[in-house]
Amino acid sequence: MDPYSISLILAFTAIYVYALWRGVRGDERVRIYGPAVLVRCKKCIKVMDLLAKLRIPLLGTTALAFWAALVAVGTTLLVQSAIASFSLPPELAPEPRMLVGIPVVNPLIPLWYGLTGLIVAVVVHELSHGVALRVHGLDVKSTGLLLMVLPLGAFVEPGEELKRAKLVVQLKVFAAGPFANTLLAILVMSMLPLALAGVRPVAAGVGVVGVLPDSPAERAGLKPGVIITSIDGVRVESLDEFLKLMSGRKAGERVILELHDGVKVDLILDDKYRYTGDLKDRGKGFIGVALLEPRVLENALSPLLNPLADPLRTLWGLLAIPLTLPVHALPYLEAFYTSPLGGWQLTYTLVWIAWMNVAVGLTNALPMVPFDGGNATRVVLDAILQRMPEEERRKAVDAILAVLTALIVVLILIPVVVPRLR
Repeated sequence: MDPYSISLILAFTAIYVYALWRGVRGDERVRIYGPAVLVRCKKCIKVMDLLAKLRIPLLGTTALAFWAALVAVGTTLLVQSAIASFSLPPELAPEPRMLVGIPVVNPLIPLWYGLTGLIVAVVVHELSHGVALRVHGLDVKSTGLLLMVLPLGAFVEPGEELKRAKLVVQLKVFAAGPFANTLLAILVMSMLPLALAGVRPVAAGVGVVGVLPDSPAERAGLKPGVIITSIDGVRVESLDEFLKLMSGRKAGERVILELHDGVKVDLILDDKYRYTGDLKDRGKGFIGVALLEPRVLENALSPLLNPLADPLRTLWGLLAIPLTLPVHALPYLEAFYTSPLGGWQLTYTLVWIAWMNVAVGLTNALPMVPFDGGNATRVVLDAILQRMPEEERRKAVDAILAVLTALIVVLILIPVVVPRLR
């Protein structure tokens, strides 16, 4: 683990231990729930009051429109994903933990980039709920952070007044969080084209992303992060061209690879059978490298470069980032491309802030318990069924919400389960 990561872990641990100590000593701002520590923040309410004074016209109405759009988009994505899973090979089916948007739990989410994005998304989400409450003159009972060594979330606890508020006010409060996440994601996405405007491939060719131990490549000193531009003087600009040039080579042949920096690597091909154990590979020449076309990384970023031109393509491209641009690709972005404005670390941070905000916004907008969308749906159903006796109305609302929640959970689980049943 690098020194930066160790420093962050130590810092978070110190904060966690201090909060735990304050809770044990009886500090009313701190509550201990097993290994989790809930820290209340009174000054945060003052920040909400300050932001509430801005009172941007029609902001609450716009938030409601965004909530409706997010429900439609989120449901569409779930249905499309479920349908696509019926033709998905079992080996490509996602693991259950890949459905959880939390670093450490989900192996596709990089720890520090993912954690940064998650903290920003959750704080913005909850802060927006608090601001919406104060805009409408409603009480914020408490607010703060949830810690379990690492910050896991934030919370805003409304007063009882919210339950007695007008329907449209309640809906605006519930819609504020997903709306704020969406706005922040759009803002961050609008910064990416500027940051990536000057990015170009270092050279045309195929990038080396891995070298097998004791292979001709390793013995010749070839390292990951270089680009092979030619084989024996013949230019190579794609993976297909590389494979075509290597297809007729035999074990024991000499090959000269030229790299993007002009360095030439002289090596003797090994027998591919030695590495694969497959009889059909006996006698075939083998270098021992894992290759990637730099344009694969470029294709992963391309949907993000013009978000307004095709918003749905941009959304799909962003949500696919954990698969198309995993964290281990970062060193190769740095090696295969010129540096963007602020460096690749800043760009990657922005991408994950946008990803987390979209994920948090979409998830919370869905009409399922216990998220904002479920709470909003509850008050809408309660208003629609207001002529029913109270007990019957409560049971009907609970039943409808249970069905909606179950349907959404089924749609979420289908890509995990269905491919494995074939």
